Amino acid sequence: MDSAAVGEMVMAGFQKLGFIQYTGIEGVEFGPGHNIVSIEPKPEHLNHNGDLHAAVLFGLAETAAMGASVSGIVDLMAETFIVARNGRIEYLARAKGTAGPFLAISDIEPETLEKVRAQIADQVDIELEVPVTITDNTGKQVAASAFTAVLRPRRK
Repeated sequence: MDSAAVGEMVMAGFQKLGFIQYTGIEGVEFGPGHNIVSIEPKPEHLNHNGDLHAAVLFGLAETAAMGASVSGIVDLMAETFIVARNGRIEYLARAKGTAGPFLAISDIEPETLEKVRAQIADQVDIELEVPVTITDNTGKQVAASAFTAVLRPRRK
């Protein structure tokens, strides 16, 4: 199965989640160690200043990070439990609702991905920091974030 097909499969799974349905987050690009998702702001996503609400930006970033976390291990998901442990975000500029769509871009280095795959094969618990950058429709960075993805062997 190629990366595009895997990406569609992962995003189809995400689309079943209520938060993703509420926000309208969509997949843009997906490949091993790489995930880009987007959101086109709706009125219900904006705060009192007309900016994308901070919580929606945080959710967009978390979706990108977790997508990148599973992107290189889709074939190992049957034996791997994955969840976000924590996350942090720095709001760098206004995310004006009129500046959408917004992109959340997350990349994991190939060497890190290889190490993660080896640790999964060895049944080792993993904590992986996954960076995310959020940009507006001009390419201006509006936020930077990172999430800790916890990967463990599934309990039998």
